[in-house]
Amino acid sequence: MSNPELIAQLKLFSPFNSLDDQYVQKVVEHSKITTEKKGKLLFRRGKHAEYRYYLLEGTVDLVGANFATESVVAGDDRAQQPLTDTSPTQVSAVAKSAVKLLQVESDFLDLALVWSQAADGESYIDQDVELGNLTAPLENSDLFSNDDPLSGLNLSRAHVEVEESHGDWMSGLFSSLLFSRVPPAHIRQLFTCFEAVEVKAGEDVIKEGETGDFFYVIDRGQAKVKNVTGQVNVKLETGQYFGEEALVAETPRNATVTMLTDGLLMRLGKEDFTKLLHEPVQKTLSFADYQTEKDKCVLLDVRMPLEFRGHHLEGSKNIPLSSLRNRLYELDSQIQYAIADNAGRRSHLAAYLLCQAGYDAWILQNADESYEQDVPTMQNVG
Repeated sequence: MSNPELIAQLKLFSPFNSLDDQYVQKVVEHSKITTEKKGKLLFRRGKHAEYRYYLLEGTVDLVGANFATESVVAGDDRAQQPLTDTSPTQVSAVAKSAVKLLQVESDFLDLALVWSQAADGESYIDQDVELGNLTAPLENSDLFSNDDPLSGLNLSRAHVEVEESHGDWMSGLFSSLLFSRVPPAHIRQLFTCFEAVEVKAGEDVIKEGETGDFFYVIDRGQAKVKNVTGQVNVKLETGQYFGEEALVAETPRNATVTMLTDGLLMRLGKEDFTKLLHEPVQKTLSFADYQTEKDKCVLLDVRMPLEFRGHHLEGSKNIPLSSLRNRLYELDSQIQYAIADNAGRRSHLAAYLLCQAGYDAWILQNADESYEQDVPTMQNVG
Protein backbone atom coordinates (compact mmCIF):
# COMPACT_ATOMS: atom_id res chain seq x y z
CA MET A 1 0.00 0.00 0.00
CA SER A 2 1.39 3.44 -0.98
CA ASN A 3 1.98 6.18 1.56
CA PRO A 4 -1.00 8.32 0.40
CA GLU A 5 -3.27 5.28 0.73
CA LEU A 6 -1.95 4.46 4.19
CA ILE A 7 -2.36 8.09 5.26
CA ALA A 8 -5.98 7.95 4.05
CA GLN A 9 -6.52 4.77 6.09
CA LEU A 10 -4.98 6.33 9.20
CA LYS A 11 -7.13 9.45 8.88
CA LEU A 12 -10.23 7.28 9.34
CA PHE A 13 -9.26 6.64 12.95
CA SER A 14 -8.74 8.55 16.17
CA PRO A 15 -6.43 10.32 16.92
CA PHE A 16 -5.10 10.60 13.35
CA ASN A 17 -8.26 12.32 12.10
CA SER A 18 -7.33 15.32 14.26
CA LEU A 19 -3.63 15.49 13.32
CA ASP A 20 -2.02 17.50 10.54
CA ASP A 21 -0.77 15.45 7.60
CA GLN A 22 2.89 16.11 8.46
CA TYR A 23 2.50 14.20 11.73
CA VAL A 24 0.40 11.45 10.16
CA GLN A 25 3.13 11.03 7.53
CA LYS A 26 5.65 10.37 10.30
CA VAL A 27 3.33 7.78 11.88
CA VAL A 28 2.98 6.05 8.49
CA GLU A 29 6.69 5.25 8.61
CA HIS A 30 6.00 3.23 11.77
CA SER A 31 2.80 1.52 10.63
CA LYS A 32 1.79 -1.44 8.50
CA ILE A 33 -1.28 -3.39 7.35
CA THR A 34 -1.58 -6.99 8.54
CA THR A 35 -4.13 -9.78 8.02
CA GLU A 36 -5.02 -12.60 10.41
CA LYS A 37 -7.19 -15.70 10.18
CA LYS A 38 -10.33 -16.35 12.19
CA GLY A 39 -9.50 -17.52 15.74
CA LYS A 40 -6.09 -15.78 15.92
CA LEU A 41 -5.14 -14.35 19.33
CA LEU A 42 -4.04 -10.82 18.42
CA PHE A 43 -2.80 -9.84 21.87
CA ARG A 44 -3.17 -11.11 25.41
CA ARG A 45 -4.55 -9.32 28.47
CA GLY A 46 -1.99 -8.00 30.96
CA LYS A 47 0.89 -7.68 28.47
CA HIS A 48 2.96 -4.70 27.35
CA ALA A 49 1.29 -3.11 24.31
CA GLU A 50 4.06 -2.76 21.73
CA TYR A 51 1.53 -1.84 19.04
CA ARG A 52 -1.86 -0.15 18.70
CA TYR A 53 -4.23 -2.09 16.47
CA TYR A 54 -7.03 -0.55 14.38
CA LEU A 55 -9.65 -2.78 12.75
CA LEU A 56 -10.03 -2.26 8.99
CA GLU A 57 -12.05 -5.36 8.09
CA GLY A 58 -13.80 -8.13 10.03
CA THR A 59 -14.81 -8.61 13.67
CA VAL A 60 -12.69 -8.86 16.83
CA ASP A 61 -13.78 -9.98 20.30
CA LEU A 62 -12.21 -8.16 23.25
CA VAL A 63 -12.20 -10.44 26.29
CA GLY A 64 -11.76 -8.87 29.72
CA ALA A 65 -11.90 -10.09 33.31
CA ASN A 66 -14.33 -12.92 34.04
CA PHE A 67 -14.58 -13.51 30.27
CA ALA A 68 -16.78 -10.45 29.73
CA THR A 69 -16.64 -9.86 25.98
CA GLU A 70 -17.15 -6.92 23.63
CA SER A 71 -17.41 -7.44 19.85
CA VAL A 72 -15.86 -4.77 17.63
CA VAL A 73 -17.02 -4.67 14.00
CA ALA A 74 -15.06 -2.80 11.32
CA GLY A 75 -16.84 0.42 10.37
CA ASP A 76 -18.65 0.83 13.70
CA ASP A 77 -18.06 3.86 15.93
CA ARG A 78 -16.12 1.70 18.39
CA ALA A 79 -13.77 0.65 15.60
CA GLN A 80 -12.62 4.25 15.13
CA GLN A 81 -10.56 3.79 18.29
CA PRO A 82 -7.67 1.34 18.79
CA LEU A 83 -8.62 -2.13 20.01
CA THR A 84 -6.66 -1.26 23.14
CA ASP A 85 -4.80 1.88 24.15
CA THR A 86 -3.59 0.83 27.58
CA SER A 87 -0.34 -0.82 28.56
CA PRO A 88 -0.45 -3.35 30.06
CA THR A 89 -3.52 -4.35 28.07
CA GLN A 90 -6.82 -4.68 29.92
CA VAL A 91 -8.32 -7.18 27.44
CA SER A 92 -7.32 -10.01 25.12
CA ALA A 93 -8.23 -9.70 21.44
CA VAL A 94 -9.37 -12.64 19.33
CA ALA A 95 -10.22 -12.52 15.61
CA LYS A 96 -13.90 -13.52 15.34
CA SER A 97 -13.50 -13.64 11.56
CA ALA A 98 -10.70 -13.12 9.09
CA VAL A 99 -9.48 -9.58 9.82
CA LYS A 100 -7.40 -6.80 8.34
CA LEU A 101 -5.60 -4.61 10.87
CA LEU A 102 -3.66 -1.38 10.87
CA GLN A 103 -0.70 -1.86 13.22
CA VAL A 104 1.05 1.24 14.68
CA GLU A 105 4.09 1.30 16.95
CA SER A 106 2.81 2.47 20.36
CA ASP A 107 5.91 4.37 21.40
CA PHE A 108 6.15 6.34 18.17
CA LEU A 109 2.44 7.13 18.30
CA ASP A 110 3.02 8.57 21.77
CA LEU A 111 5.86 10.67 20.36
CA ALA A 112 3.73 11.93 17.46
CA LEU A 113 0.84 12.91 19.74
CA VAL A 114 2.91 14.97 22.14
CA TRP A 115 4.95 16.41 19.25
CA SER A 116 1.80 17.65 17.52
CA GLN A 117 -0.15 18.75 20.59
CA ALA A 118 2.77 20.61 22.15
CA ALA A 119 2.54 22.90 19.11
CA ASP A 120 -1.17 23.63 19.56
CA GLY A 121 -1.14 26.24 22.33
CA GLU A 122 -2.59 29.60 21.33
CA SER A 123 -2.23 32.19 24.07
CA TYR A 124 -0.08 34.63 25.91
CA ILE A 125 -0.99 34.91 29.59
CA ASP A 126 -1.15 38.27 31.33
CA GLN A 127 1.81 38.27 33.73
CA ASP A 128 0.06 40.69 36.13
CA VAL A 129 -2.94 38.43 36.83
CA GLU A 130 -2.97 36.10 39.83
CA LEU A 131 -2.88 32.35 39.22
CA GLY A 132 -6.27 30.67 39.45
CA ASN A 133 -7.98 33.76 38.04
CA LEU A 134 -6.22 34.26 34.72
CA THR A 135 -7.48 36.51 31.96
CA ALA A 136 -8.68 35.28 28.58
CA PRO A 137 -6.06 34.67 25.84
CA LEU A 138 -4.59 37.89 24.50
CA GLU A 139 -2.84 37.04 21.26
CA ASN A 140 -1.67 34.11 19.22
CA SER A 141 1.56 32.60 20.59
CA ASP A 142 2.12 28.88 20.99
CA LEU A 143 5.25 27.62 22.66
CA PHE A 144 6.13 30.74 24.59
CA SER A 145 4.10 32.96 26.92
CA ASN A 146 4.50 36.61 27.81
CA ASP A 147 4.85 35.73 31.49
CA ASP A 148 8.08 33.89 30.74
CA PRO A 149 9.75 33.35 34.12
CA LEU A 150 13.14 34.10 32.57
CA SER A 151 12.12 37.54 31.36
CA GLY A 152 14.92 40.07 31.74
CA LEU A 153 17.64 37.65 32.77
CA ASN A 154 21.24 37.89 31.69
CA LEU A 155 23.47 34.84 31.59
CA SER A 156 26.68 36.57 30.55
CA ARG A 157 28.73 35.46 33.57
CA ALA A 158 28.52 31.73 32.99
CA HIS A 159 31.64 30.31 31.37
CA VAL A 160 32.49 33.50 29.45
CA GLU A 161 33.21 37.15 30.10
CA VAL A 162 31.50 39.79 27.96
CA GLU A 163 31.95 43.54 27.98
CA GLU A 164 28.47 44.29 29.36
CA SER A 165 26.73 42.63 32.29
CA HIS A 166 23.08 43.36 33.05
CA GLY A 167 22.75 41.90 36.54
CA ASP A 168 22.66 38.71 38.54
CA TRP A 169 20.92 36.35 36.11
CA MET A 170 20.82 33.38 38.48
CA SER A 171 18.88 35.22 41.19
CA GLY A 172 16.34 36.29 38.59
CA LEU A 173 16.13 32.82 37.14
CA PHE A 174 15.38 31.13 40.41
CA SER A 175 12.91 33.72 41.63
CA SER A 176 10.53 32.44 38.92
CA LEU A 177 7.52 30.25 39.72
CA LEU A 178 9.11 27.10 38.33
CA PHE A 179 12.78 27.46 39.19
CA SER A 180 12.12 28.63 42.74
CA ARG A 181 11.31 24.96 43.44
CA VAL A 182 14.84 23.85 42.61
CA PRO A 183 16.96 22.87 45.67
CA PRO A 184 19.76 25.33 46.59
CA ALA A 185 22.43 22.68 45.99
CA HIS A 186 21.24 22.32 42.38
CA ILE A 187 21.34 26.08 41.91
CA ARG A 188 25.04 26.11 42.72
CA GLN A 189 25.67 23.34 40.20
CA LEU A 190 23.61 25.05 37.51
CA PHE A 191 25.78 28.14 37.68
CA THR A 192 28.72 26.11 36.37
CA CYS A 193 26.76 24.07 33.82
CA PHE A 194 25.42 26.79 31.51
CA GLU A 195 27.69 27.58 28.59
CA ALA A 196 27.65 30.57 26.24
CA VAL A 197 27.32 30.23 22.46
CA GLU A 198 27.78 33.07 19.99
CA VAL A 199 25.18 32.98 17.17
CA LYS A 200 24.72 34.86 13.90
CA ALA A 201 21.66 36.37 12.27
CA GLY A 202 19.91 33.76 10.10
CA GLU A 203 21.33 30.83 12.04
CA ASP A 204 18.90 28.01 12.94
CA VAL A 205 19.57 27.26 16.60
CA ILE A 206 17.16 24.32 16.63
CA LYS A 207 15.27 22.72 13.75
CA GLU A 208 11.81 21.19 13.78
CA GLY A 209 11.92 17.40 13.82
CA GLU A 210 15.43 17.14 15.26
CA THR A 211 16.23 15.51 18.59
CA GLY A 212 16.29 17.89 21.55
CA ASP A 213 19.72 18.30 23.14
CA PHE A 214 19.84 21.72 24.87
CA PHE A 215 17.76 24.21 26.83
CA TYR A 216 18.46 27.81 25.75
CA VAL A 217 18.13 31.30 27.20
CA ILE A 218 18.71 34.41 25.08
CA ASP A 219 21.32 36.63 26.69
CA ARG A 220 21.60 39.01 23.74
CA GLY A 221 19.71 39.24 20.47
CA GLN A 222 16.34 38.28 18.96
CA ALA A 223 15.02 35.05 17.48
CA LYS A 224 11.98 33.81 15.55
CA VAL A 225 10.08 30.61 16.33
CA LYS A 226 8.15 29.00 13.49
CA ASN A 227 6.85 25.56 12.51
CA VAL A 228 5.91 24.16 9.12
CA THR A 229 2.15 24.30 9.74
CA GLY A 230 2.24 28.01 10.55
CA GLN A 231 0.62 27.44 13.95
CA VAL A 232 3.74 28.81 15.64
CA ASN A 233 5.09 32.23 14.64
CA VAL A 234 6.67 33.97 17.63
CA LYS A 235 9.42 36.50 18.20
CA LEU A 236 11.73 35.99 21.20
CA GLU A 237 13.65 38.74 22.94
CA THR A 238 16.56 38.94 25.36
CA GLY A 239 15.88 36.93 28.52
CA GLN A 240 13.33 34.53 27.07
CA TYR A 241 14.01 30.80 26.88
CA PHE A 242 13.21 27.91 24.57
CA GLY A 243 13.91 24.24 23.91
CA GLU A 244 12.79 22.70 27.20
CA GLU A 245 9.63 20.95 26.00
CA ALA A 246 11.46 18.47 23.77
CA LEU A 247 13.73 17.61 26.72
CA VAL A 248 10.83 17.11 29.14
CA ALA A 249 8.75 14.95 26.81
CA GLU A 250 11.70 13.35 24.99
CA THR A 251 10.16 14.22 21.62
CA PRO A 252 11.47 15.82 18.43
CA ARG A 253 11.61 19.60 18.29
CA ASN A 254 8.16 20.95 17.35
CA ALA A 255 9.40 24.21 15.83
CA THR A 256 12.45 25.88 14.32
CA VAL A 257 14.17 28.75 16.14
CA THR A 258 16.10 31.12 13.86
CA MET A 259 18.18 34.10 14.99
CA LEU A 260 16.96 37.45 13.66
CA THR A 261 20.12 39.20 14.86
CA ASP A 262 23.60 38.30 16.00
CA GLY A 263 23.50 37.30 19.64
CA LEU A 264 24.65 35.29 22.61
CA LEU A 265 22.77 32.24 23.87
CA MET A 266 23.26 30.42 27.14
CA ARG A 267 22.58 26.72 26.89
CA LEU A 268 22.21 23.81 29.29
CA GLY A 269 22.72 20.21 28.12
CA LYS A 270 19.87 17.70 28.29
CA GLU A 271 21.45 15.61 31.06
CA ASP A 272 22.05 18.64 33.27
CA PHE A 273 18.59 20.05 32.51
CA THR A 274 16.95 16.76 33.49
CA LYS A 275 19.00 16.24 36.64
CA LEU A 276 19.09 19.81 37.94
CA LEU A 277 15.89 21.42 36.67
CA HIS A 278 13.31 18.86 35.58
CA GLU A 279 13.60 16.00 38.06
CA PRO A 280 13.56 18.24 41.19
CA VAL A 281 10.15 19.66 40.25
CA GLN A 282 8.66 16.51 38.70
CA LYS A 283 6.69 14.75 41.45
CA THR A 284 4.95 11.39 41.19
CA LEU A 285 2.03 9.87 43.08
CA SER A 286 1.24 6.16 43.42
CA PHE A 287 -2.32 5.06 42.83
CA ALA A 288 -2.54 3.76 46.41
CA ASP A 289 -1.50 7.16 47.77
CA TYR A 290 -3.92 8.88 45.41
CA GLN A 291 -6.78 6.76 46.77
CA THR A 292 -6.12 8.11 50.26
CA GLU A 293 -5.51 11.69 49.14
CA LYS A 294 -7.99 12.09 46.25
CA ASP A 295 -10.35 14.29 48.26
CA LYS A 296 -7.53 16.84 48.44
CA CYS A 297 -6.69 17.03 44.75
CA VAL A 298 -8.19 17.22 41.26
CA LEU A 299 -7.46 14.45 38.76
CA LEU A 300 -6.68 15.61 35.20
CA ASP A 301 -6.64 13.53 32.00
CA VAL A 302 -4.77 15.29 29.17
CA ARG A 303 -5.65 12.92 26.33
CA MET A 304 -7.91 13.84 23.41
CA PRO A 305 -11.69 13.88 24.06
CA LEU A 306 -12.34 10.69 22.09
CA GLU A 307 -9.62 8.88 24.00
CA PHE A 308 -11.12 10.15 27.23
CA ARG A 309 -14.63 9.00 26.29
CA GLY A 310 -13.32 5.50 25.56
CA HIS A 311 -12.29 5.01 29.19
CA HIS A 312 -10.97 7.12 32.04
CA LEU A 313 -10.57 7.09 35.76
CA GLU A 314 -13.66 7.96 37.74
CA GLY A 315 -13.82 11.63 38.67
CA SER A 316 -11.14 12.78 36.23
CA LYS A 317 -11.45 16.03 34.27
CA ASN A 318 -10.47 16.09 30.61
CA ILE A 319 -8.24 18.99 29.54
CA PRO A 320 -6.30 17.94 26.41
CA LEU A 321 -2.65 18.95 26.32
CA SER A 322 -3.31 20.98 23.16
CA SER A 323 -5.69 23.29 25.03
CA LEU A 324 -4.03 23.26 28.46
CA ARG A 325 -2.39 26.68 28.16
CA ASN A 326 -5.66 28.29 27.10
CA ARG A 327 -7.55 26.72 30.01
CA LEU A 328 -5.26 27.56 32.90
CA TYR A 329 -7.88 30.06 34.04
CA GLU A 330 -10.11 27.07 34.93
CA LEU A 331 -7.60 25.86 37.51
CA ASP A 332 -7.10 26.93 41.11
CA SER A 333 -3.57 27.62 42.33
CA GLN A 334 -4.61 26.59 45.85
CA ILE A 335 -5.45 23.02 44.74
CA GLN A 336 -3.14 20.09 44.00
CA TYR A 337 -3.50 18.43 40.59
CA ALA A 338 -2.82 14.78 39.81
CA ILE A 339 -2.25 14.10 36.11
CA ALA A 340 -3.02 10.55 35.02
CA ASP A 341 0.01 9.01 33.27
CA ASN A 342 -2.25 7.36 30.68
CA ALA A 343 -1.20 9.98 28.11
CA GLY A 344 2.46 8.95 28.27
CA ARG A 345 4.79 11.78 27.33
CA ARG A 346 1.85 14.18 27.14
CA SER A 347 1.26 13.66 30.86
CA HIS A 348 4.87 14.57 31.70
CA LEU A 349 4.77 17.69 29.55
CA ALA A 350 1.42 18.74 31.06
CA ALA A 351 2.82 18.38 34.60
CA TYR A 352 5.82 20.49 33.64
CA LEU A 353 3.64 23.21 32.11
CA LEU A 354 1.49 23.37 35.24
CA CYS A 355 4.53 23.62 37.50
CA GLN A 356 5.91 26.31 35.19
CA ALA A 357 2.67 28.29 35.66
CA GLY A 358 2.92 27.96 39.43
CA TYR A 359 0.51 25.10 40.09
CA ASP A 360 1.21 22.10 42.32
CA ALA A 361 1.12 19.15 39.89
CA TRP A 362 1.86 15.45 40.36
CA ILE A 363 1.94 12.55 37.90
CA LEU A 364 -0.40 9.73 38.91
CA GLN A 365 1.44 6.50 38.15
CA ASN A 366 -0.03 3.31 36.66
CA ALA A 367 -3.40 4.87 35.79
CA ASP A 368 -3.94 2.31 33.00
CA GLU A 369 -3.88 -0.53 35.50
CA SER A 370 -6.85 1.00 37.31
CA TYR A 371 -9.16 1.34 34.30
CA GLU A 372 -10.68 -2.09 34.63
CA GLN A 373 -12.85 -1.11 37.56
CA ASP A 374 -14.07 1.99 35.71
CA VAL A 375 -14.68 0.82 32.13
CA PRO A 376 -18.28 0.07 31.09
CA THR A 377 -19.27 -3.53 31.71
CA MET A 378 -18.94 -5.61 28.57
CA GLN A 379 -21.66 -8.03 27.60
CA ASN A 380 -21.03 -11.76 27.60
CA VAL A 381 -21.61 -13.23 24.15
CA GLY A 382 -21.24 -16.68 22.85
